[in-house]
Amino acid sequence: KGYKFNSDTDTEVIINAYDEYGPECLKKFNGQFSFVIYDADKKLLFGARDRIGIKPMYYYKKGKKFMFASELKSILVNDISRDINPDALNRFVSMRYISGEGTIIKGIKFDIQKYWDLEYNVENKSKKYFIEGVRQQLKDSIERRMMSDVPLGVYLSGGLDSSSIVGVMNEFTDNIKTFSVGFGYGGEVDELRHAKIVSDHFNTDHKEIIVDSNLVKNLPRVIWHGDEPLATKDVTVVLSGEGADEMFGGYEQNKFLLQRNKLKLIPKPLRAVGSKSVDFFPEKGLNHFFAFASNIGKEGRKRFQNYVTNIDDKSKAYFEIMGIFNDKERHEVLTPEFLEQIKQYAHSDRINKIYYGDKKPYLNQILRYEVKEPLPENLLMKADKTTMPFSIEGRVPFLDHKLAEFAATIPPNLKLNKIKNEKYILKEAMRPYLPESIIRRKKHRFYVPIDLWMQKEDIKGMFDKVLNKQEVNRQGFFDYSTIDKIQKNYQTSPLFYARQLWTLLNFQIWHKMFIEEDAIKTGKLPKIF
Repeated sequence: KGYKFNSDTDTEVIINAYDEYGPECLKKFNGQFSFVIYDADKKLLFGARDRIGIKPMYYYKKGKKFMFASELKSILVNDISRDINPDALNRFVSMRYISGEGTIIKGIKFDIQKYWDLEYNVENKSKKYFIEGVRQQLKDSIERRMMSDVPLGVYLSGGLDSSSIVGVMNEFTDNIKTFSVGFGYGGEVDELRHAKIVSDHFNTDHKEIIVDSNLVKNLPRVIWHGDEPLATKDVTVVLSGEGADEMFGGYEQNKFLLQRNKLKLIPKPLRAVGSKSVDFFPEKGLNHFFAFASNIGKEGRKRFQNYVTNIDDKSKAYFEIMGIFNDKERHEVLTPEFLEQIKQYAHSDRINKIYYGDKKPYLNQILRYEVKEPLPENLLMKADKTTMPFSIEGRVPFLDHKLAEFAATIPPNLKLNKIKNEKYILKEAMRPYLPESIIRRKKHRFYVPIDLWMQKEDIKGMFDKVLNKQEVNRQGFFDYSTIDKIQKNYQTSPLFYARQLWTLLNFQIWHKMFIEEDAIKTGKLPKIF
C-alpha cells in the first residue's frame, strides 16, 4: 500500500491500518490489542480491544469528560467519584470476578459493543479432518506468537495445554525456556513432576518456582497489580495455555453439567429425594468429576444437591457448581441495606437469555458462556495484570481467533468424548508431539492451596484485622454474623469456605487500598500485618 514505517512497533501498523481501512481494520488484525485512535479529520474517537478480550479496556464518561485506560488505577488517579457499584460487588461475591459492562466503581465501564462473535455452527466432517485442522491451526498460531526479538518462554504445568505449546515450539526451535510453579505440599497440590517429564522430554531450559504461604503477606501488592511474575529475569515474552479448556471442553464442570440430560429423565419429586443421596456418595465418585472433592465438605455437597434440584435452570445449575456464594448465601453475607441497592440480584435470567436461549448443543452453550465471560473477565484479566506491570508480554496461542473459529465447528462429542473424556480432539491432534503419559493424564485444574494457607496463624491474623466485627459493621457491605459462622464452621468444609473467605478478604484489602486510604495518590500500600 506504500506506507512507510518509522519504527519497529506494531502500534504503527494499527495506525496505518486504520488510515487505510477505517474501523474495518479490525477484521485484518490477528493477535491481542487494546487501543484508542483519535481521528482528527472526522473528530472521532475510535477504540477497540481484541476479539476474545485478551487485553482489557476501561472507560469513564461524564459530561464532556472522557477517559480510557487498560487498568482502573489510571482512571482513579483523576478526581472522580469512587462510589461502589452494588451490582458489580454482588457479581464479584458470586463468582470472584465482575462480569458485564460495569466495574466495581460506578461510572467506569468495560467494553461497549461487539464486532465479532463465535457462532458454534457444527460442521459434519470426519474426525480426521478435525484432528488435522486443530493440529495445523495450533501450529500456525504458535508460530505467529513466536515472532519476537526478545527472550521467549512458556509457563509449563505438565498438563495437555502447556505441554502442547512446548511440543509444537520444539519444531521451530531447540532453545525453549520453561517455568513451573509448586507450593511445597507435593501430592495432588503440585504439578512439578509432570512438568519435569515434559521438560526432560523436550530438553528445555527449565526452572521451578516454589510459592509458599508467605506470598499472602504481600497480598496488598498482589491486589495492586497482580502476583509477582515468574520469569522476569529470564524472558520478556511468555506463552501460556489459557483458553484451551474453553475451546475444547476441558473443565471438570463440563462433564458434571452434561449429566443434566440424564437427570432430566427423572421426575422432579424423585430428583429432590435422590439429590440427598449425595451425602452418602463416596469421595472417589465425586473425584471423577472434581479434583479435591474430599475438601469440599458438607457445604460443598449441599451445592451438588442444589445442582440436581435446579437442572431445569441451566444458568442456576452452573452457578450452584461454580459460584463462590450462591443466591441464598449472598442473601446471608450481604447486609439488608446493601441488598436494597442491587438492581439485578440473580444472574440466571440474563445468562439464560444470552447463552442458553438457542437450540445449540448444551456443551457448546456452556463453552460459549465460558469463552465470553469467565475467560476474558477473570482468567485473562489476571494473566494481563500478572505480566504487564513487569514488562512481560503474555501470549495465548489457543486464543488465536482462527483457531477459535475452527474449534467452534467441532462436534461436541469430539471435545468431550464419553470414553476419552475431556479435550479428546486436542489429545488426538497432539499425539505426534507428546509423551503418552501426558496424553493420558487426567485434567488437573491449577490449584492454589488457600485452604491450607488459611490454617496458619499469621494468615488468621490478617483476617482478624480486615474482617473483624468493627471493620465489617463500619463498612456496611457484609453481615459479620455470617462471616463469623463461616470461620467457626471452617473445618467442616475447608476448601468451600476458603474460597468464600478469600473472596471477602480480597475485596476488603482492595477497598482499604483504593477507597479508604487512596494508595493511588499516596503511593503507600495498606499495612495488613
